[in-house]
Amino acid sequence: MDSQDYIIAWTVYLCAGIVFSIISWKFMKKVLWRELAYLLQSLLLAIIFTPWYVLPEEEILAPALIIFMLDLITIDVTTSIRALIPLVMAILLGIIVTIVLSVIYRVKSRKLAAGRIESVPEEPSI
Repeated sequence: MDSQDYIIAWTVYLCAGIVFSIISWKFMKKVLWRELAYLLQSLLLAIIFTPWYVLPEEEILAPALIIFMLDLITIDVTTSIRALIPLVMAILLGIIVTIVLSVIYRVKSRKLAAGRIESVPEEPSI
């Protein structure tokens, strides 16, 4: 595969991944809770967009999930783990970032709601 085919393949893959992510986000946002939708979307993004080296001695990258599956099928389990490690790290990072952002969002929304309740003027008593 020459460099132009490599760039075209990655461009097609990234465009398809972006379209799939947008469609899945629109679906999950309507069907699921907000925090669960964020968590599933971060998992999806980590699985789709984590790259890894096809061979350890080469500079060619491919999606880590595809490398893991093909190494598992064609070579052996121990070789396939080399692509699974960055994939798991990306998934864990996505989970951590999603949880932290969800907690921050909840804290800010509760403070904002508490501020609104305190600022409501009381009705005059007769």
